Amino acid sequence: MQVIVVSNPASLNREPEIINAFFEHGLSVFHLRKPDYTREQLALLIQQIKTEYHSKIALHHHHELINEYKIRRLHYPEKLRKECPGLLKKPGYTYSTSIHNLAEYERISDLFDYVLLGPVFDSISKKGYKSIDQSNHPNKLYNKKMNIIGIGGITQSNGKKALEYGFNGLALMGYLWQMERPEENFKQLLNSWNTKEIL
Repeated sequence: MQVIVVSNPASLNREPEIINAFFEHGLSVFHLRKPDYTREQLALLIQQIKTEYHSKIALHHHHELINEYKIRRLHYPEKLRKECPGLLKKPGYTYSTSIHNLAEYERISDLFDYVLLGPVFDSISKKGYKSIDQSNHPNKLYNKKMNIIGIGGITQSNGKKALEYGFNGLALMGYLWQMERPEENFKQLLNSWNTKEIL
């Protein structure tokens, strides 16, 4: 099972330290989502993340920064994906995107390696963002053409339940970032789920 962490969209104290600690605890993929950051602000944050972890960062914005860092993962939020209908995949790169129902999944280009689908449960970070209904859980599919990662409302207590819905992995955001020590909670969460991170 893969566990992904998505950044807090806002700037945080100790943020680079926390991100580096996630990787030290075994995180395989970190989605860097800072929609309000300028290119320069995002570059500064990347520079504070250890170089050996750059290949494990998935950029949501300012994709041109892959030319300056060893970043090999690009995420296309729904809006950006729809603005790039003729998108071509760079060899050696991993592409992901976001969807909100299985009907969208059936239409996704096979250039994407995995999708984030949610919210699985009521969102923690986006108040009023309600969970998808069970007809949109991956176990309703006869065939999965790419991995489906569940996102939205994932916590230590409901993670295993989300996997029963057919997700290949889970993405954490609001649950971790509301904690005083997110890096320690991430470590505890992996232990409680008894999982090893995989690429």
